Amino acid sequence: MFSPPVLTPAAMETDDEPVAKAGVKTGGLNIDIHPLVIVNISDHGTRKKSLAKGKASRVLGILLGVQEGRDVEICNSFECDYKIVDGSIQIDKDYLEVKAEQYKKVFERYEPLGWYSNSPEKVNLGEVLTGDIELHKQIAATYENPLYVLLDTSMAPGSRELPMQIFESELHIIDDAPTFTLAKSNYKLKTEDAERISVDQVSRLSTAGSNGSSALSSHLTSLNSAITMLQKRVQQILLPLEAMQRGEIPMDHSLLRQVQSLCNRLPAVDTAEFDGELLEQQRDALLVAYLGTMTKGTNTANEVTDKYNLAFERQSRRRGLF
Repeated sequence: MFSPPVLTPAAMETDDEPVAKAGVKTGGLNIDIHPLVIVNISDHGTRKKSLAKGKASRVLGILLGVQEGRDVEICNSFECDYKIVDGSIQIDKDYLEVKAEQYKKVFERYEPLGWYSNSPEKVNLGEVLTGDIELHKQIAATYENPLYVLLDTSMAPGSRELPMQIFESELHIIDDAPTFTLAKSNYKLKTEDAERISVDQVSRLSTAGSNGSSALSSHLTSLNSAITMLQKRVQQILLPLEAMQRGEIPMDHSLLRQVQSLCNRLPAVDTAEFDGELLEQQRDALLVAYLGTMTKGTNTANEVTDKYNLAFERQSRRRGLF
Protein backbone atom coordinates (compact mmCIF):
# COMPACT_ATOMS: atom_id res chain seq x y z
CA MET A 1 0.00 0.00 0.00
CA PHE A 2 1.08 3.51 -0.70
CA SER A 3 2.36 5.10 2.50
CA PRO A 4 3.53 8.69 2.56
CA PRO A 5 6.14 9.93 3.11
CA VAL A 6 7.91 6.63 2.29
CA LEU A 7 6.46 5.66 -1.08
CA THR A 8 5.90 2.06 -2.05
CA PRO A 9 4.48 2.30 -5.57
CA ALA A 10 5.98 -1.04 -6.52
CA ALA A 11 2.99 -2.59 -4.78
CA MET A 12 0.80 -1.21 -7.55
CA GLU A 13 1.16 -2.15 -11.21
CA THR A 14 -1.05 -1.17 -14.10
CA ASP A 15 -1.35 -1.77 -17.80
CA ASP A 16 1.62 -0.46 -19.74
CA GLU A 17 0.38 2.46 -21.78
CA PRO A 18 2.23 5.22 -23.61
CA VAL A 19 1.86 8.78 -22.44
CA ALA A 20 0.28 11.68 -24.27
CA LYS A 21 0.78 15.39 -24.01
CA ALA A 22 -1.66 17.48 -22.02
CA GLY A 23 -1.81 21.19 -21.40
CA VAL A 24 1.17 22.15 -19.27
CA LYS A 25 0.13 25.58 -18.09
CA THR A 26 -0.73 25.81 -14.42
CA GLY A 27 -4.42 26.07 -13.56
CA GLY A 28 -6.00 28.66 -11.29
CA LEU A 29 -7.69 26.50 -8.63
CA ASN A 30 -6.48 26.31 -5.04
CA ILE A 31 -6.48 22.54 -4.48
CA ASP A 32 -6.01 20.78 -1.14
CA ILE A 33 -5.86 16.97 -1.12
CA HIS A 34 -5.99 14.70 1.93
CA PRO A 35 -3.62 11.72 2.35
CA LEU A 36 -6.66 9.44 2.59
CA VAL A 37 -7.24 9.87 -1.14
CA ILE A 38 -3.66 8.88 -1.99
CA VAL A 39 -3.84 5.85 0.30
CA ASN A 40 -7.16 4.83 -1.29
CA ILE A 41 -5.67 4.92 -4.80
CA SER A 42 -2.70 2.80 -3.79
CA ASP A 43 -4.86 0.36 -1.84
CA HIS A 44 -7.21 0.02 -4.81
CA GLY A 45 -4.37 -0.91 -7.13
CA THR A 46 -2.79 -3.31 -4.64
CA ARG A 47 -6.03 -5.20 -4.05
CA LYS A 48 -6.86 -5.45 -7.74
CA LYS A 49 -3.39 -6.79 -8.51
CA SER A 50 -3.71 -9.34 -5.70
CA LEU A 51 -7.11 -10.53 -6.93
CA ALA A 52 -5.66 -10.91 -10.42
CA LYS A 53 -2.83 -13.04 -8.98
CA GLY A 54 -0.14 -10.49 -9.77
CA LYS A 55 -1.43 -9.52 -13.20
CA ALA A 56 -1.05 -5.82 -13.93
CA SER A 57 -4.31 -3.87 -14.17
CA ARG A 58 -5.32 -0.24 -14.19
CA VAL A 59 -7.54 1.30 -11.52
CA LEU A 60 -10.01 4.16 -11.79
CA GLY A 61 -12.11 5.99 -9.25
CA ILE A 62 -14.07 9.11 -8.39
CA LEU A 63 -12.85 11.98 -6.18
CA LEU A 64 -15.09 13.41 -3.48
CA GLY A 65 -14.76 16.69 -1.66
CA VAL A 66 -15.92 20.27 -1.28
CA GLN A 67 -15.55 23.21 -3.66
CA GLU A 68 -16.19 26.83 -2.71
CA GLY A 69 -15.41 29.16 -5.57
CA ARG A 70 -11.77 28.60 -6.56
CA ASP A 71 -10.97 26.64 -3.38
CA VAL A 72 -11.16 22.86 -3.78
CA GLU A 73 -10.64 20.29 -1.01
CA ILE A 74 -10.40 16.62 -2.07
CA CYS A 75 -11.32 14.59 1.01
CA ASN A 76 -12.21 11.06 -0.09
CA SER A 77 -12.69 8.78 -3.09
CA PHE A 78 -14.43 5.62 -4.21
CA GLU A 79 -13.63 2.99 -6.79
CA CYS A 80 -15.03 3.02 -10.31
CA ASP A 81 -16.01 -0.04 -12.33
CA TYR A 82 -15.19 -0.23 -16.03
CA LYS A 83 -14.84 -2.63 -18.94
CA ILE A 84 -12.77 -2.77 -22.12
CA VAL A 85 -14.78 -2.33 -25.33
CA ASP A 86 -12.91 -2.42 -28.66
CA GLY A 87 -9.65 -1.57 -26.93
CA SER A 88 -11.01 1.47 -25.08
CA ILE A 89 -12.14 1.85 -21.47
CA GLN A 90 -15.87 2.31 -20.92
CA ILE A 91 -16.97 3.46 -17.46
CA ASP A 92 -20.09 1.96 -15.89
CA LYS A 93 -22.20 5.10 -15.43
CA ASP A 94 -25.02 3.27 -13.62
CA TYR A 95 -22.52 2.10 -11.01
CA LEU A 96 -21.25 5.68 -10.68
CA GLU A 97 -24.71 7.07 -10.01
CA VAL A 98 -25.56 4.44 -7.39
CA LYS A 99 -22.22 4.81 -5.61
CA ALA A 100 -22.35 8.61 -5.62
CA GLU A 101 -25.87 8.54 -4.19
CA GLN A 102 -24.76 6.21 -1.38
CA TYR A 103 -21.85 8.47 -0.46
CA LYS A 104 -24.13 11.52 -0.58
CA LYS A 105 -26.34 9.99 2.11
CA VAL A 106 -23.36 9.51 4.43
CA PHE A 107 -21.29 12.59 3.53
CA GLU A 108 -23.82 15.29 2.70
CA ARG A 109 -21.16 17.96 2.17
CA TYR A 110 -19.11 15.95 -0.31
CA GLU A 111 -19.72 16.11 -4.04
CA PRO A 112 -17.95 14.41 -6.97
CA LEU A 113 -15.03 16.59 -8.06
CA GLY A 114 -13.36 14.40 -10.69
CA TRP A 115 -11.60 11.08 -11.11
CA TYR A 116 -8.29 9.35 -10.43
CA SER A 117 -6.04 6.82 -12.15
CA ASN A 118 -2.56 5.37 -11.83
CA SER A 119 0.35 5.09 -14.27
CA PRO A 120 2.63 2.07 -14.82
CA GLU A 121 5.62 4.04 -16.09
CA LYS A 122 7.35 7.34 -15.52
CA VAL A 123 5.13 10.26 -16.51
CA ASN A 124 6.73 13.65 -17.09
CA LEU A 125 5.18 16.82 -15.79
CA GLY A 126 2.14 17.82 -17.78
CA GLU A 127 1.75 14.41 -19.46
CA VAL A 128 -1.07 11.90 -19.17
CA LEU A 129 -1.70 8.39 -20.48
CA THR A 130 -3.06 7.74 -23.95
CA GLY A 131 -6.83 7.54 -23.77
CA ASP A 132 -7.10 9.73 -20.67
CA ILE A 133 -8.65 12.56 -22.66
CA GLU A 134 -11.46 10.25 -23.80
CA LEU A 135 -11.94 9.01 -20.26
CA HIS A 136 -12.05 12.60 -19.08
CA LYS A 137 -14.81 13.33 -21.57
CA GLN A 138 -16.85 10.42 -20.18
CA ILE A 139 -16.48 11.80 -16.66
CA ALA A 140 -17.24 15.36 -17.86
CA ALA A 141 -20.51 14.11 -19.33
CA THR A 142 -21.60 13.22 -15.77
CA TYR A 143 -19.76 15.77 -13.61
CA GLU A 144 -19.09 19.34 -14.66
CA ASN A 145 -15.44 20.48 -14.93
CA PRO A 146 -13.89 17.39 -13.30
CA LEU A 147 -10.38 17.25 -11.87
CA TYR A 148 -7.97 14.44 -12.74
CA VAL A 149 -5.51 12.96 -10.22
CA LEU A 150 -2.75 10.83 -11.79
CA LEU A 151 -0.60 8.75 -9.42
CA ASP A 152 2.69 7.58 -10.95
CA THR A 153 3.42 4.08 -9.61
CA SER A 154 6.70 3.58 -11.47
CA MET A 155 8.98 5.30 -8.94
CA ALA A 156 11.26 3.10 -6.86
CA PRO A 157 10.36 2.40 -3.22
CA GLY A 158 11.90 4.82 -0.76
CA SER A 159 11.52 7.90 -2.95
CA ARG A 160 10.82 11.08 -1.03
CA GLU A 161 8.91 12.80 -3.81
CA LEU A 162 5.17 12.42 -4.16
CA PRO A 163 4.58 10.97 -7.67
CA MET A 164 1.25 12.64 -8.26
CA GLN A 165 -0.16 15.26 -10.61
CA ILE A 166 -3.52 17.02 -10.62
CA PHE A 167 -5.07 18.36 -13.81
CA GLU A 168 -7.93 20.77 -14.41
CA SER A 169 -10.47 20.63 -17.22
CA GLU A 170 -10.24 23.29 -19.92
CA LEU A 171 -12.25 23.68 -23.09
CA HIS A 172 -10.58 25.42 -26.04
CA ILE A 173 -11.69 26.11 -29.58
CA ILE A 174 -9.20 24.42 -31.91
CA ASP A 175 -9.87 24.40 -35.66
CA ASP A 176 -13.37 25.77 -35.01
CA ALA A 177 -14.18 22.80 -32.80
CA PRO A 178 -14.43 22.59 -28.99
CA THR A 179 -11.54 20.51 -27.64
CA PHE A 180 -10.89 19.25 -24.11
CA THR A 181 -7.45 19.87 -22.64
CA LEU A 182 -5.92 19.19 -19.24
CA ALA A 183 -3.98 21.91 -17.44
CA LYS A 184 -1.59 20.91 -14.66
CA SER A 185 -2.51 22.51 -11.35
CA ASN A 186 -0.62 23.02 -8.12
CA TYR A 187 -1.87 21.36 -4.95
CA LYS A 188 -1.17 21.15 -1.23
CA LEU A 189 -1.47 18.26 1.20
CA LYS A 190 -3.97 18.90 3.97
CA THR A 191 -4.00 16.57 6.95
CA GLU A 192 -5.91 16.22 10.17
CA ASP A 193 -4.82 14.58 13.42
CA ALA A 194 -6.64 11.30 12.68
CA GLU A 195 -5.08 11.13 9.23
CA ARG A 196 -1.58 11.74 10.60
CA ILE A 197 -1.97 8.80 12.98
CA SER A 198 -3.32 6.51 10.25
CA VAL A 199 -0.64 7.44 7.70
CA ASP A 200 2.08 6.94 10.30
CA GLN A 201 0.74 3.46 11.07
CA VAL A 202 0.55 2.58 7.37
CA SER A 203 4.13 3.73 6.81
CA ARG A 204 5.29 1.55 9.70
CA LEU A 205 3.51 -1.53 8.36
CA SER A 206 4.83 -0.97 4.83
CA THR A 207 8.44 -1.39 5.94
CA ALA A 208 9.08 -5.13 5.87
CA GLY A 209 10.93 -6.47 8.87
CA SER A 210 10.95 -3.14 10.70
CA ASN A 211 10.47 -2.84 14.43
CA GLY A 212 7.39 -0.73 13.79
CA SER A 213 5.36 -3.69 12.55
CA SER A 214 2.39 -4.32 14.79
CA ALA A 215 1.47 -7.59 16.46
CA LEU A 216 -1.53 -7.91 14.15
CA SER A 217 0.69 -7.66 11.07
CA SER A 218 3.03 -10.36 12.39
CA HIS A 219 0.09 -12.60 13.26
CA LEU A 220 -1.47 -12.23 9.82
CA THR A 221 1.88 -12.91 8.14
CA SER A 222 2.42 -16.13 10.09
CA LEU A 223 -1.20 -17.17 9.47
CA ASN A 224 -0.78 -16.65 5.74
CA SER A 225 2.43 -18.71 5.73
CA ALA A 226 0.73 -21.56 7.61
CA ILE A 227 -2.23 -21.65 5.22
CA THR A 228 0.08 -21.57 2.19
CA MET A 229 2.11 -24.49 3.56
CA LEU A 230 -1.07 -26.48 4.30
CA GLN A 231 -2.32 -25.88 0.78
CA LYS A 232 0.94 -27.14 -0.72
CA ARG A 233 0.90 -30.33 1.37
CA VAL A 234 -2.72 -31.09 0.55
CA GLN A 235 -1.84 -30.61 -3.12
CA GLN A 236 1.00 -33.12 -2.77
CA ILE A 237 -1.50 -35.69 -1.50
CA LEU A 238 -4.11 -34.85 -4.10
CA LEU A 239 -1.86 -35.10 -7.17
CA PRO A 240 -0.99 -38.83 -6.92
CA LEU A 241 -4.62 -39.69 -6.07
CA GLU A 242 -5.83 -37.94 -9.22
CA ALA A 243 -3.12 -39.68 -11.25
CA MET A 244 -4.27 -43.08 -9.91
CA GLN A 245 -7.86 -42.25 -10.78
CA ARG A 246 -6.86 -41.40 -14.36
CA GLY A 247 -4.80 -44.57 -14.61
CA GLU A 248 -1.53 -42.75 -15.21
CA ILE A 249 0.21 -44.55 -12.32
CA PRO A 250 -0.49 -47.98 -10.77
CA MET A 251 -2.81 -48.19 -7.78
CA ASP A 252 -0.91 -47.98 -4.46
CA HIS A 253 -3.14 -49.53 -1.82
CA SER A 254 -0.72 -48.71 0.98
CA LEU A 255 -0.90 -45.02 0.10
CA LEU A 256 -4.69 -45.19 -0.14
CA ARG A 257 -4.92 -46.71 3.35
CA GLN A 258 -2.71 -43.93 4.74
CA VAL A 259 -4.88 -41.26 3.10
CA GLN A 260 -8.01 -42.96 4.41
CA SER A 261 -6.53 -43.02 7.90
CA LEU A 262 -5.65 -39.33 7.62
CA CYS A 263 -9.18 -38.47 6.52
CA ASN A 264 -10.66 -40.39 9.45
CA ARG A 265 -8.66 -38.17 11.83
CA LEU A 266 -10.38 -35.03 10.56
CA PRO A 267 -13.07 -33.75 12.93
CA ALA A 268 -16.62 -34.59 11.90
CA VAL A 269 -18.86 -31.64 11.13
CA ASP A 270 -22.22 -33.41 11.32
CA THR A 271 -22.49 -33.38 15.10
CA ALA A 272 -25.35 -31.80 17.03
CA GLU A 273 -22.96 -29.25 18.55
CA PHE A 274 -21.81 -28.09 15.13
CA ASP A 275 -25.39 -27.85 13.86
CA GLY A 276 -26.34 -25.78 16.89
CA GLU A 277 -23.47 -23.32 16.42
CA LEU A 278 -24.19 -23.00 12.70
CA LEU A 279 -27.87 -22.35 13.39
CA GLU A 280 -26.97 -19.72 15.99
CA GLN A 281 -24.70 -17.89 13.55
CA GLN A 282 -27.41 -18.01 10.89
CA ARG A 283 -29.93 -16.55 13.33
CA ASP A 284 -27.52 -13.77 14.29
CA ALA A 285 -26.94 -12.88 10.63
CA LEU A 286 -30.69 -12.83 9.91
CA LEU A 287 -31.28 -10.70 13.01
CA VAL A 288 -28.70 -8.14 11.88
CA ALA A 289 -30.27 -8.01 8.42
CA TYR A 290 -33.73 -7.64 9.98
CA LEU A 291 -32.56 -4.81 12.23
CA GLY A 292 -31.03 -3.06 9.22
CA THR A 293 -34.35 -3.32 7.36
CA MET A 294 -36.24 -1.99 10.39
CA THR A 295 -33.82 0.93 10.72
CA LYS A 296 -34.20 1.81 7.06
CA GLY A 297 -38.00 1.61 7.30
CA THR A 298 -38.03 3.78 10.42
CA ASN A 299 -35.84 6.35 8.71
CA THR A 300 -38.20 6.45 5.72
CA ALA A 301 -41.21 6.86 8.03
CA ASN A 302 -39.47 9.74 9.82
CA GLU A 303 -38.80 11.49 6.51
CA VAL A 304 -42.44 11.11 5.45
CA THR A 305 -43.58 12.47 8.83
CA ASP A 306 -41.28 15.48 8.57
CA LYS A 307 -42.51 16.27 5.07
CA TYR A 308 -46.15 15.85 6.17
CA ASN A 309 -45.70 18.17 9.15
CA LEU A 310 -43.89 20.72 7.02
CA ALA A 311 -46.63 20.72 4.38
CA PHE A 312 -49.51 21.10 6.84
CA GLU A 313 -47.60 23.70 8.86
CA ARG A 314 -47.34 25.87 5.76
CA GLN A 315 -51.05 25.43 5.03
CA SER A 316 -51.99 26.42 8.58
CA ARG A 317 -49.84 29.55 8.32
CA ARG A 318 -51.51 30.54 5.05
CA ARG A 319 -54.98 30.12 6.63
CA GLY A 320 -53.89 32.24 9.59
CA LEU A 321 -53.05 35.16 7.29
CA PHE A 322 -56.71 35.39 6.22
